[in-house]
Amino acid sequence: MPFRISARHWGPMLAALLACLCTGLWAQSAGLLYDPEPPADSAYVRVLLASRDAAVDILVDGQLRIRKLGAGEASDYMVLSAGKHSIAIHASGKSAALLTAPLDVVRGRAMTVAFAALRADVAPTVFEDKANSNKLKALLTVYHLDAKAGTLDVLTADGNTKVFLGLSYGVSTSILVNPISIELMAVRSGDKTALARTSLAMAQGGTYSVLLLPGDGGKLTARAVQNKIERYTGK
Repeated sequence: MPFRISARHWGPMLAALLACLCTGLWAQSAGLLYDPEPPADSAYVRVLLASRDAAVDILVDGQLRIRKLGAGEASDYMVLSAGKHSIAIHASGKSAALLTAPLDVVRGRAMTVAFAALRADVAPTVFEDKANSNKLKALLTVYHLDAKAGTLDVLTADGNTKVFLGLSYGVSTSILVNPISIELMAVRSGDKTALARTSLAMAQGGTYSVLLLPGDGGKLTARAVQNKIERYTGK
C-alpha cells in the first residue's frame, strides 16, 4: 500500500526539516563571513623593498608568502608564529634566492623588515612597529630609508605645520593625529623646499606609513600607505 504521512505528523516533520536547513545555511554563511582569528602567539611581519630593484617574491621558511613585491612597496603584514624564521628574497618567478636572512619575532609584536639592497652583504633594517590604541585618532609612522638624503623633516604641503623633525637615515617614528585627508612634503631639515610629496586620507583607528625612499635618478621619493594585515585562513 502507498506510504502516507498524516496531517498530525507532517507539522512536526516540517519544523524539524526547516530547523536542519536553517542550521546548515547558517553554518555555511558563517564560514563565508568570518575568517579564523590568528593564534594568540602570532607576530606580524611585513617586508619593504626600499631599493630600486625589480619585483621580488618573499618566502618564509621555504613557503611563498608574498608575490611580486615592487620597488618602494610595503607588503601587508604576514601572520607568523612567534620565534625564529628564515626569510628569502627571490627575483619574481625565479627559484634561486637572491639573499636570505634570519628573523626572530616576538609574540604580539609587529615589525617592518626593509631591504635597502638585495645583496647578502647588506643586512635589512628592522623596525618595531607600534599599534594604534586610540580608536578616535590615526597613527602615522614615517620611515627614512634614503641613505643619501641626509636629515629630513616632514611638513604639511603648505609648510605651516611640522609633522616630523630631524629624521636621520634608518629611523622610524610615530605620532597620533586627527584622521583627515592631508598632503605632506619631505624637506631637508630646516628648509621648506619640497624634495618629495605624498598624500593620504586617514580614518579613525587606522594606521598609516609614510615611506621616504630613494627614487629614480637619485631623487628622494615619498609614498603613503595604509597598514594592512594579510587575510588569515588558518593555514
